[in-house]
Amino acid sequence: MSSLGDIGGDVEGALEAIGVPSYVVDQSGRGRSGFDESVFNEGKGPGLARITDDGAWTNWFGHLVPANSTIRTGHLVPHGDPADPDPHPDKFEHVSPLFPLEAVDEYYKQLVPNGEASLPGSMCDSCDPKELSPANTWTPQNLATLVEQLGGAIVVTHSQAGIMGHHMTRILKERGHLNLLKGLVTLEGSCSMPNSGLSAADFDDIPYMALKGDYTVTSMVCQETVDAINARRASKHGTAKADYLKLDEMGILGVTHMMMLDKKNLEIADVIYNWIGKNVKR
Repeated sequence: MSSLGDIGGDVEGALEAIGVPSYVVDQSGRGRSGFDESVFNEGKGPGLARITDDGAWTNWFGHLVPANSTIRTGHLVPHGDPADPDPHPDKFEHVSPLFPLEAVDEYYKQLVPNGEASLPGSMCDSCDPKELSPANTWTPQNLATLVEQLGGAIVVTHSQAGIMGHHMTRILKERGHLNLLKGLVTLEGSCSMPNSGLSAADFDDIPYMALKGDYTVTSMVCQETVDAINARRASKHGTAKADYLKLDEMGILGVTHMMMLDKKNLEIADVIYNWIGKNVKR
């Protein structure tokens, strides 16, 4: 199982424990060590961005109170906390905090600059749009090469890496190696087929699963992609199953976008592994 993006060590360890070799892959242009990107941004080269310290909290974990405060001056209120200014409908059923504080510290340590911006982009005639960013150029190419070198793999992506997994699928198809992709799992990421130059027919023999947590909006694009793949199956064109799993509908509540840091990460790992066990051929 090859995982991409921010899939956590606990999930990887759970899969290793039951005999599934796992690989956690950094995006091209990013490493595990952070650095001060301002030395690049003050020069004439391409600017290197990263998610802000405040945005890291408000995008994934909760709210800053009062409004317009920062993580240095405000109060960090987790999702589901009784003080949540934008309460979830079933917030009192949630465990608060949803994640151990040391997990948040670990996340902040991983806020590395987006070094891939220093690399060139590319063109994809079958994609919409045709001009691809460096992020959607190099990571998909390198991940496709890894799948080839492994002789086949299930690929799990998270968040920004979602569309990269789809571009990787296109590249494997262009190289005549689509059969090496044994399954594609997209955790809270883009499921766009037009954007990555794919069609539902490309997943006739590739099990496909998209998954969302509790505090994220359902993606209509992911639902449409899953429906299109299953329509092929219903018309006898494909054999592989496609699913869009929503953790809140499964009773797994209190899951943030950074689910690998949440207290229920191993429970979510079981959901992913059980789906793979039922739908991916040995």
